[in-house]
Amino acid sequence: MTENISKLNAQYKTNCKKILELSPKIRYVGVTNKFGRTIAGQLRIGITPLLKTEEMRNELFVHSMIYNIRKNYEKSIGETEFIFISNKNVDMVSFYINELIYYITIDKNIDNNELYALIEQTRDLASL
Repeated sequence: MTENISKLNAQYKTNCKKILELSPKIRYVGVTNKFGRTIAGQLRIGITPLLKTEEMRNELFVHSMIYNIRKNYEKSIGETEFIFISNKNVDMVSFYINELIYYITIDKNIDNNELYALIEQTRDLASL
């Protein structure tokens, strides 16, 4: 069983790297469980994190709680496709796929066409 978990974690780490390779504008890719606990993550080389460790832990927890709360009324409005949060210094996109949350931070200078293409490519990679 431990071997299977190790293989899964290695696959999530590989997924993070593949998603990071989709665009030089991606800063960070992480995979968390439904409680916001990090399973795998990858920061682009040369990027300085904007959040401290505790702030990042809280950010991931917030995203997990948003998905958990929204599940209560998705039958009425449909499944959440992704969450997009735009901040002054960085944009964030998260996806709930196969009971995991993929969390991505993106530079602000990405245009909408590139952003939506990136969202689709990320969802495709994460769904494998």
